Formats: sequence, structure tokens, C-alpha cells
Amino acid sequence: MADLPRFRTARRLLPRGVWAAAGLLGGCAAYQPQPLAPEAVAAALQPPPLASVKVAAAALRHPLLAPLVIDGRDGYTPEEIAVMVVVVSPELRALRDQRGVAEAQVVQAGILPNPQLAYALDNPHGQNTDPTLVTGKSLGLSWDVTALLTHHDQVAAARAQARSVDLAVAWQEWQAAQDARLRAFRILSLRRRLPFAREIEADLADSLSLTQQAVGLGYKTAPDLTAAADAWRQAENTRFDLETQLAADEAALRVALGLPPGAPLELKAPAALPALPAATDGPALLAGMEDRRLDLVALRYGYESADATLRAAIKAQFPKINLGLNRSNDTTPVYSRGGGVTVDLPIFDRNQGQVAIGRTTRQQLFDEYVARVAEARSQVGEILAELAVARTQWRDAEASLPGLQRLAQSLDAAMRTGNADIQSQRDARGALASRQMEAAQLQQAVLELGVGLEIATGRPLLDRAP
Repeated sequence: MADLPRFRTARRLLPRGVWAAAGLLGGCAAYQPQPLAPEAVAAALQPPPLASVKVAAAALRHPLLAPLVIDGRDGYTPEEIAVMVVVVSPELRALRDQRGVAEAQVVQAGILPNPQLAYALDNPHGQNTDPTLVTGKSLGLSWDVTALLTHHDQVAAARAQARSVDLAVAWQEWQAAQDARLRAFRILSLRRRLPFAREIEADLADSLSLTQQAVGLGYKTAPDLTAAADAWRQAENTRFDLETQLAADEAALRVALGLPPGAPLELKAPAALPALPAATDGPALLAGMEDRRLDLVALRYGYESADATLRAAIKAQFPKINLGLNRSNDTTPVYSRGGGVTVDLPIFDRNQGQVAIGRTTRQQLFDEYVARVAEARSQVGEILAELAVARTQWRDAEASLPGLQRLAQSLDAAMRTGNADIQSQRDARGALASRQMEAAQLQQAVLELGVGLEIATGRPLLDRAP
């Protein structure tokens, strides 16, 4: 309470306008700590409840991803996995925070600079006892009016940048969905191929054992044993490679879904694998591509933002003008009112640095857009060429399966009647399993090329049958 008289004295000395300006600070934001505590991180790492994921998937709003009702019975289809990743992915959640930053920048760009309020006291003291002396006071209000010159362009730049960020995030979400969808199909394909690889490995292991016995009895030679051992090792390495690929894809999909390591992935194959339309040619796919690919549209908005920023930088070359009003009195007392103008002299800083940065940034975005368009067009042609080869190989592999199946079945029947040897039977089964593995791999390659074509053209092409 000892400081209360001083506070009252200060309040009498300062005008009401100063206290009103200070009172505006009461509406400012307050700091709230958010430490990276282990408990907070652990809570953020927990996947959301499945019920909330289903609700979010059914209400999804996205330029390229349609909302989807997730069933989940007997596992999740690749289409369901793709939408679930967009909803729950921790990486995408962090990426979407960029939208909040861009929106805050729009708000900041729309705020004009504050006016400046100045107040000063000149209190006479010392040996002077002149009773006519009073406390000198001065009160001034000023504002930088040149902020109005660049305000419109700064707001336009921030809005275009926010739109660019929004589309860039949507593009990343779609790519994440496509990646998760592909991984789900790849996992299903690998799970389908692994039994064939294990069957081939087991048959070759039996053949190696029989060859070792035959060598011991003198019916086979050392080169025969070496060839059998090499064939078995090759089959074993093939099985190892498939298991490694499966583990890597399952781990990556768990990360995308926010699941802990080792969590089960319950996947189920759709009724039919998605396929491209029969008529898929380059000119039709390239038509309007620049308006469909979200990353290209985002770059155009980024270019628009850079152009507006450059306009603002050029306008900011105009000397800064500060207009002010003041009221004052000296200690005699003599009272006065007036105004003033403060103008920057553009001798050293003519905003030439910001203008150069703006021009270079705009040119960089222009060149990046042109390069991205050229790359996308080249990708479409390259994928279509690879797709034609892969489709032919897949059809040939599928066409050869019935004959290999009939051969394996006939040798099985011949073995039961003693009209065939076990080596011939195993060779036929191995050839069938190898061809089945090859057909499944080629089918997966065709599917992945189709997804690559979707990404390159910026639009869904494959049918999304559940």
C-alpha cells in the first residue's frame, strides 16, 4: 500500500488517452506453456478410436478422395486403408498444421500498423521559485500512412499462399492415401506369393536330399549335387526377399496408420482388383492435366502470391510518410496545437533488396512450374509404355497357367499309378508355382503402374470397387 500515493500521482499526470491505450493490452493473447512431456507425447501417439475414424472417413471432404463407409468385418480393404491413413496418419496431422500457419499469416497481413501515441512531461525543479511556472506536457498521435499502399497486395499474397498451402496439403494427403493403398495391395500380393515360394523351396530341398542320396549311391555326380544345391539356395533367397519386403511394407503401413510396431494388420482383398479403363491414351490423359493436378494448381497460387509480394515490394519503394497531431505546452506556460509530417529520405534503402528477392522468387516459381509440367507429361508417356509391356507379360503368364496346371495334375495322377517319377512331378509343381508367383507379381506391377498413372495425371482412373 506504500506505493498507492505514487500510483495516484502518476495517474493524475498521464492523460486518459494514455491509460485507455494501455488498457487495450488487456485483450492480448496470453502465453500457455506446452512442454514436450513424455505423457503428452504418449497420449498423442495413441491411435484414435475406430468409431471416430469411421465417422471421419464417412464425412471426408477432399478434392480427390471420396468419403467411404468403413466396414472392417474380416479385415480392411486397400480402399478403406487409404482413407483411414488420411484420417489418422501422425505425419499428415503435422502437415495439416501448415494450414493453421497460413491462415494466421492471412490474418497478420490484413492488420494495419498501430498508430503511435507519445506523451512527455517536463517538470521544473531546482532553485527557481517562479510561481507562474507549470509542468510542461506534450501529447502526440502519429500513423504511418504508407502502409495503405501495400496493404491490398500483402493481403492478396497471403490469401494466395494460404490457398497454395491448402492444395499442397491435399496433394500430400492424396499421395499418402495412394501409397497406403499400394502397400495394402502389395502386402496382399506378397502374402499370396509366399506360399508358392515356400512350396518351391520345400520341393527343391527334397530334391537336394534325394540328389545327395543318389550321389552316395553313385547314380548322380558332383555337378548334379552342385546344381541342386544352387537351385535350393536360390529358392531360399527368393523366400527371404519376399519375407523382407513383406515385413518392410507392413512396418511402413503401421507407421502410416499410427499403430505400434508388431500390431496385426487385418487386410482383405477386394472382390476384384481395380483396373484402368480400356481406352487409356496419352492425349486424353494430358488434356487439362495442369488444372487437375493439385500440386500444379498449388504452384500457380504460389506464383500468384509471389507476384503480389513483388508488387507490394515495388510500392514499398515510396518514401514512408508519417502523419501526426500534437498538443503541448512549455513551463511558462505557452500552449500550442499542431501537426507534423515525417518523410523518409530514400538515400540508402530504396527497398531494392526486397524487390530483387521478389523478382527472383517469382522467376523461381515460374521455372519450377514449367519443370513440373514437363516432368508430369514425360511421366505419363513413360508409364503408358511400361504399362503396355507389363499388361502383355501378365496376359502371357495368365495364359500359360492352365497348361501348367494340367501338366501338374496329370503327373500327380501318374504318380499314384506308378507311371511317373517323383522328380518329374516336383519339377512340374515347381514350374506351376513359379509361374503363379510371376503372374501375381506382374498383376501387382500393372496395378502399381496404374496408380502411378493416377498420380502423374492428377485424377482417379482405377475403378474403386469395394
